[in-house]
Amino acid sequence: MTQSTAARAGRFHTGRLSEGLPQALEAWRVTTDDADVAARVAGFLGGEPRPNERTGGAGLAYEVLTSRESVRVLLDGPDAVAAHMVLWGSTGLIHHCDGVEFLSPEEKKGQPCGCPPLLEDRKLAARAMRGPAPSVDITFQIAAAPELGAFHFMTTSWQMAAQLSDLTEALERVNGPAVCDLTIELVVYTTKAGRGVCYRKPVVTVLGSPDTIAPEPPTPAEPMPAPAPSAPRRKARPAPEPTTPSVPESRHSVSVSVDANLLRRAAQVLGTGDHQETVTAALSEILAGRQQTTELARLREHVGRIALIAGQALQGRDSSLI
Repeated sequence: MTQSTAARAGRFHTGRLSEGLPQALEAWRVTTDDADVAARVAGFLGGEPRPNERTGGAGLAYEVLTSRESVRVLLDGPDAVAAHMVLWGSTGLIHHCDGVEFLSPEEKKGQPCGCPPLLEDRKLAARAMRGPAPSVDITFQIAAAPELGAFHFMTTSWQMAAQLSDLTEALERVNGPAVCDLTIELVVYTTKAGRGVCYRKPVVTVLGSPDTIAPEPPTPAEPMPAPAPSAPRRKARPAPEPTTPSVPESRHSVSVSVDANLLRRAAQVLGTGDHQETVTAALSEILAGRQQTTELARLREHVGRIALIAGQALQGRDSSLI
């Protein structure tokens, strides 16, 4: 895969430095040297343009902390994705390949690089500083504003490296510019030791060609307000008191207020497949942000009951969520 030669308007990031420490973000951060581009990005994706304090002499001048964890973008075929394997040392770049052959230096270019064929073995070698790690560079345009120019996103994510083969095949099937969703996806799971873990990973989902896919996802329809009750008619005589006691309201009836659209959107954003996963992911996201892991462990005990209530409320109303 070769890198696109389009001029670049800025970069997308999944994190930033905060007080000298790396900070993972829940929404995309965009940097650019163009004040007008920063303002337009903020208009489309939320946030406010501001000076990028972490330029370090080589960074871009402005940053926008957007409110979007998923952005619809345009990728110009497989050439929009450049994937390398690199290993840096104290003297600079000491290994540069595509996983099969050396890409540099010139005297080694095209020769077998010796990297293991399996991804897990490559990860083990990289952790031991005996092998290279992935370096993926994706060039794209914001689908709703392609006139802003080309942006790029660089990542060393092993999850993204594992996705590259499927991503390339999907882009080839579109056979031209492809509309994709570029997402910071939340991953939540429990280790064998019972410890809750949550993190975010970049994901590219190919949707189709611009002729068939909208540049922005459709906005969910707002529920219609219930009609106001009509004024009661005056009766000649008061109605008799009921002789049969009313049935106590079921505890599950509180779930009637659960909005099907809200759960569907939550599942799409969190990347979950059922109610329990959605509730678990949401609780993990909230509590991890507050570093309340003890409280998360306690709430996990109730996740199954909460998901059951949600499922019963939606049964028969939205079978696609079950």
